[in-house]
Amino acid sequence: MNRLAMGIYDDLDRQTQPLLYVDATANNMIVFGGHRSGKTTFLKTLLVRMHECLDADREQDVYILDFGGNLGSYRDLPLVAACFDNSNAENIRRVFRAIEHKLEQNKKILASRQFGDVYHSGDAEGLAHILLMIDNVNAFLADERYTSYHEMLSQLCREGLSRGLTLVFTAADFSGGVGRLLNSFDRRFALEGSADKYIDIFGMRVGEPMSNAGRGVSIIDGKPRELQIFLPFRDEERDLPMLRDYLAQLPVKTEKLTAFDGDLTMENFRDFLAKDVTALPPKNPVVGLDYYDHRPVVVNLREVHSLAIYGKKKFGKTNLLRLLVRSIRGAYPDFRFVFFDDGRRQLKDICNEAPSRGDYLTSVEAVSDYLDQNGFAAKIDRGVLNRSFTEKPHGGTVFVLQSKMLYQANGAQLLKNVFPKMIAAAEEKNYWFIFSDVRKIGNNDRDTESSLNNSIAAAFLLDNIAEFVTDRGSRSVFGEMDAKELKNEYARCELGDGYYFDIESDELHKLKIIKV
Repeated sequence: MNRLAMGIYDDLDRQTQPLLYVDATANNMIVFGGHRSGKTTFLKTLLVRMHECLDADREQDVYILDFGGNLGSYRDLPLVAACFDNSNAENIRRVFRAIEHKLEQNKKILASRQFGDVYHSGDAEGLAHILLMIDNVNAFLADERYTSYHEMLSQLCREGLSRGLTLVFTAADFSGGVGRLLNSFDRRFALEGSADKYIDIFGMRVGEPMSNAGRGVSIIDGKPRELQIFLPFRDEERDLPMLRDYLAQLPVKTEKLTAFDGDLTMENFRDFLAKDVTALPPKNPVVGLDYYDHRPVVVNLREVHSLAIYGKKKFGKTNLLRLLVRSIRGAYPDFRFVFFDDGRRQLKDICNEAPSRGDYLTSVEAVSDYLDQNGFAAKIDRGVLNRSFTEKPHGGTVFVLQSKMLYQANGAQLLKNVFPKMIAAAEEKNYWFIFSDVRKIGNNDRDTESSLNNSIAAAFLLDNIAEFVTDRGSRSVFGEMDAKELKNEYARCELGDGYYFDIESDELHKLKIIKV
């Protein structure tokens, strides 16, 4: 795949029109041009040539950021690991994460050697060539959602080739900081509409080419040469599907990044599940898929006995709770469920999905009486503990606690003294707690707030995490996180999606939550 024929150029010295070759493993390339000048056609032709010269024994991964919106039909070619437009910021972040991971793997294999020296030798086992295409890099650089990637992109421009990354960009002009990256691109092409930029692009005076799409100028053998880029096909609508069908038969090592398309449901779950996951963990609720590696996000009931759900109103908390309850009921049909809301019947429907296994309470007093009378925990009345309380053994019991009254003055006793003790013994007693709509503690009660936070083993957040930590989540279990780092790390959540924070292992997953 070293030399790819991209077009022809005019060699006036020899009065010939030789083939124009590029090396996709050795040169960063940038194509300048005006509207409809052929910039995207250059990328399409490069993709087709790479596939025509495909070596199935070598790992090659092409990542496309389609900020021009014209490359979607090429996303199914086998070397294309991802082709995302600018509609979902999280997908763009997934591309950069995947590239970082691939480059780290290459770095370990290369040690102090250069990629080009090793890749074409007989000692390239496990080494991947990565190609990042950005169509309309001006739009990428101008988008505030990706400001945090500017420095990384500059570093990739400087160091990528030595570690196995080739960059191929198209640009209309130098806006957005394109000029700062230019020194890293040793193959530059200027198509129609770039005439006033030739000095900046090539550092020398260049005659303007004839007006024709795909017609342009590049420096070849030290001289400016007029050139014509090939079309990828004679008939794209006919020939592209034929090429895809033919290539689909070949064994290609590229691992594709699958993008979520709409809701994640039980019916389409396996369509988005990572290909190497064949079995799901038994007896533990699978709540969704990690946004980046598409692996299942699981609540391990052996280790997590207290779970909290934070989030915006109408952002999917009830859906998540219903998913958890159904999963636990399905895996443990003998478990008892105790539901507590504030009388607005918010949990009644979930309780009634299996009425024989659900007790429904609507006041703090009713909860205290229930715990005392059923042998879970002694009632505390006006600071006095019920001395006649008798503890009783129970099978698995799940407490689902959603009432806003818990977080007011009359619920403090439960949050500060009763539930923490029950949670401390939960593994032994087979208790599980789901605080399904955690709110701020009233009256600035730091002791109650601390007791609750210290009792929670894992938490969901259905909100934009950086904003949540900055605002009302500063005193939640997420409060120790760095809001600035979170803003750089994660894009805004789509409705119904969120985060799972395993506090014990200090692992944070952004996930697509299953909709039920």
